[in-house]
Amino acid sequence: MKISWKLCLIIGIFLANAPLFGEQIHKNLKSLKADFEQIIITEDGAQASYFGTLEAKAPNKAKWIYEPPMQKEVYVNEGKISVYEPPLKQVYISTLSTQSDVFEILESAKPELDSEGKPTGRYTTTLNETLYTLIFDDKGLLQEISYQDSLQQTTRIVFSGHILNPKIDDGVFVFTPPQGIDVIVAK
Repeated sequence: MKISWKLCLIIGIFLANAPLFGEQIHKNLKSLKADFEQIIITEDGAQASYFGTLEAKAPNKAKWIYEPPMQKEVYVNEGKISVYEPPLKQVYISTLSTQSDVFEILESAKPELDSEGKPTGRYTTTLNETLYTLIFDDKGLLQEISYQDSLQQTTRIVFSGHILNPKIDDGVFVFTPPQGIDVIVAK
């Protein structure tokens, strides 16, 4: 789950640091809403897909809502992550100790160039034995984030239905535990 936390933060950090990629559209990007499909591919080729929505706001705030059958909510806010799983009636709350790694991902990602030396919209980097790839369309919109871990499992998150700079209240990123759930706080 540690790498998933990194991925959750990428969006928020991307919003705060988007000019690193030199894409015109990102210069004034402060918030984002999008649909996503998360595809997990094991080493032997087995796949599982999960769908949901993302709301993100600079700096470093994100809310991922996974639709059933996954049914999960992930809140990233002020250096903390809350992973709420309604079917299990529990929330796992942790301090994000991997934030600097996410900054490293964005800072070290290099554009791939075509045969004429022009950027392809694809950026890659390898950190801590994990290969990260960020793909942008020709308008500069983030289309996909993927990574492959040391166990050769690939995770792809494909975005669609982008809404740029919507008004999002900061309260959206605060998880309030419902009555009767187990709260697990990592130390």
